[in-house]
Amino acid sequence: MRVRRSLLFVPGSDERKLAKSRALTADSFIFDLEDGVAPERKEEARRLVAASLRDGPPGSAERAVRLNGLHSPFFAEDLRAIVGAKPDSLIFPKVESPEQVTAIEAAVAAAERAVGLPAPGLPLLLFIESARGLAAAAAIAGASRRVEALILGHADFCKDLGVRQPRATEGILLHVRCALVLAARAAGVEAIDTIYESIGDVEGLRAEAEQAAALGFAGKLALHPAQVEPIQAAFTPTPDEVAYARRVVEGFEGAKAEGRGVFTLDGRMIDEPFVEVERRLLARARQAGLA
Repeated sequence: MRVRRSLLFVPGSDERKLAKSRALTADSFIFDLEDGVAPERKEEARRLVAASLRDGPPGSAERAVRLNGLHSPFFAEDLRAIVGAKPDSLIFPKVESPEQVTAIEAAVAAAERAVGLPAPGLPLLLFIESARGLAAAAAIAGASRRVEALILGHADFCKDLGVRQPRATEGILLHVRCALVLAARAAGVEAIDTIYESIGDVEGLRAEAEQAAALGFAGKLALHPAQVEPIQAAFTPTPDEVAYARRVVEGFEGAKAEGRGVFTLDGRMIDEPFVEVERRLLARARQAGLA
């Protein structure tokens, strides 16, 4: 899968921000046709996003598009306008059941056939934004081979629960974040953490992103370019972490060559499950170009 440490929202109706995104360094850009665009500007946003996809160089960053929901009056036109412009992936909001995923996949496949896009088709990233969606999250993630990640949308989640938005690092939102990671990993896909709304609070963002990485999220949404660097730092292994992981893997391989399933490193007993965690860290480091 792609490296998705930071996923930066770009309003689809803002031509200046769409152009500016070409010079930014996020892992993924979410060209937004949903909440970031007023209803009367949906058509304009489709046109601008499609033009940006066609005109901009693909580069290494992912160019994803968040469409309006399956049951919205904008869904069909969004698909027709965007699929032919060849985004790297499609993002869908407010998914609550595997049946919705099946319907989304069928609609995307039909749009792809209409413009001659080859198999296996565009990857799907799905927002979980309600209690119902969270309860079905593992089934949602497993409903299509195209699904690569579940994304937490905490604002609508809090609306669904009828609670004021608490800190994501504690209380009900911390529970929701943990549950989403478990559901995503159970289905073999990644989990992406929610936005941090206080754009000027770098330390708060850094702490929340570091907690997200510790919980098992693969990345985090960003609202502003200034949030990208702290987020990416939180999801990138440090040189010390990479060096330690290498010691663990090399030590274990040496122990296996001697017929042992465990060995001791720095006074700690190391066995296969511990080693697998370090192998995954090295894989993330390689994806980020560090190892």
